[in-house]
Amino acid sequence: MPGRLCSARVEEETLRRSHGGLEAEVLRLLWSYDEPVTSRVLWDAFDDDGRPARTTLLTVLSRLEGKGQVQRVAGNGGALFSAIRTDAAQAADSMTETLDHVTDRQAALTHFAGQLDGADVDLLRRVLGDGGK
Repeated sequence: MPGRLCSARVEEETLRRSHGGLEAEVLRLLWSYDEPVTSRVLWDAFDDDGRPARTTLLTVLSRLEGKGQVQRVAGNGGALFSAIRTDAAQAADSMTETLDHVTDRQAALTHFAGQLDGADVDLLRRVLGDGGK
């Protein structure tokens, strides 16, 4: 029995990770469209071997809507979905949130800057030189 319990926990963790991965993939797909799309369009955009069940996709869209990351609007052919924020805004928010949870912000930023390639360092210098706007 202990082996089954441990196995069930591993399976549960795998499912949680896969749902997080699926959420990220759904957002990536939504960012690739210039306008809101139906769940069917999203479903069709998945590779055949990685396509989730339609009900799973709808559940993920509902969860993302609940998290304030996806907007659902009524359309002629049913609900249309779009990402509320761009991928760039999402990445910036994620970096800021991460910095808010470290004990040594300077060390974290120093490590981050040390991992950037030359082109990113130049870009960051240009952005900061323009007042960060």
